[in-house]
Amino acid sequence: MSAHGRARRLQREGAMDTPKTSRREFCAHAITFATMASLIEACGGGSPTSPSGGGNVPQLSTVGGTANGNIVTVSNVTGTALANVGSAALVQAGGNNILVLQAAQGSFKAFTAVCTHEQNIITGFQNNSTFVCPAHGSQFNTSGGVVQGPATRALREFPTQFTNNVLTITV
Repeated sequence: MSAHGRARRLQREGAMDTPKTSRREFCAHAITFATMASLIEACGGGSPTSPSGGGNVPQLSTVGGTANGNIVTVSNVTGTALANVGSAALVQAGGNNILVLQAAQGSFKAFTAVCTHEQNIITGFQNNSTFVCPAHGSQFNTSGGVVQGPATRALREFPTQFTNNVLTITV
């Protein structure tokens, strides 16, 4: 049998039929795809460089510190973003990311900057009262407590000591 004959026989038997998608089926698949894409985007992991939940929240200033074991030290605090009462910053030292706030003159509070929802780094601070995670919008007050989820657990607080313009944080 010739190649042409085999092709004709296969076509007659339905082996070469190409199923046609109706307009209704195409639209249903397109809507399903678009819905899934928006859900995936809304639930994405997020990162500080690509906020999806924190909105237009002012970013914390970053202050460098030094780490020695479980002690993080910030020298010359008056020369940093932490100089004024009510100011806050993201202190980075070694592998530590710490949210620090000057709550009263010479009195500091320090919390882990790792969000309790999905462990993203908290980088926002709004209205001088709320730390905001850029990934999914979790908000924490200046005592580390959850103000708005999806996080359900407070931030871990670290002890601080301030002497001679040097802030010491025990992590």
